[in-house]
Amino acid sequence: MGLFSSKPACRKFFTYETKTLDISGLSAGIAQAELGDYSLRLGQFRSVPDFVRVSQRLYELDLQQYDLCQTIANISDKKERDRMFSKLAEIKMEMIRMAANPEVYENREDGQKKREDQQKTAEEAAKAPADPAASDANRNIMQLLENPATIGEALIAAAKLPFVGEDIIRFQQKRQRYIDGLSDHERPRWVGEMKNFLVQYI
Repeated sequence: MGLFSSKPACRKFFTYETKTLDISGLSAGIAQAELGDYSLRLGQFRSVPDFVRVSQRLYELDLQQYDLCQTIANISDKKERDRMFSKLAEIKMEMIRMAANPEVYENREDGQKKREDQQKTAEEAAKAPADPAASDANRNIMQLLENPATIGEALIAAAKLPFVGEDIIRFQQKRQRYIDGLSDHERPRWVGEMKNFLVQYI
């Protein structure tokens, strides 16, 4: 896949304090056919200070793409890397589209939040006293951890779990150990430790 180099240069593109997105940096490596005229219309930087929800979402997506980029750098399986690169490109394009049309996303986020709140209320009302342990998607994290080629995907899914207190820091530390690199001898032990840690949230 030709969108990115084998060792991507990972960086963040959105500055939350100024609500500014570095369009030229974000679009680097993405095919012009996919970008259309977005990058030309937006210029080098794009400011979205009046759109609170969009700014928050851009901040979250920026963290997600940075985390995914670092994970990719530690994946040796070409097929898995290509799949992760596609996800990375999708996140970046979403950020560019949001910067191009913040008012559309602001309204969409408001509507989506209202629907989510209504759905959450309905689910809580219908929930049995003893709720099953977790969704199939969360349980799938354990299976993804078993395969060295899908550990990166497992970490992305696990990052969305509702960690409590200092557990978010513990998770980030364990994830960083994987990103920094593990030997074949160290990986099984790391997987076991990560599973024991995550089981309380799955």
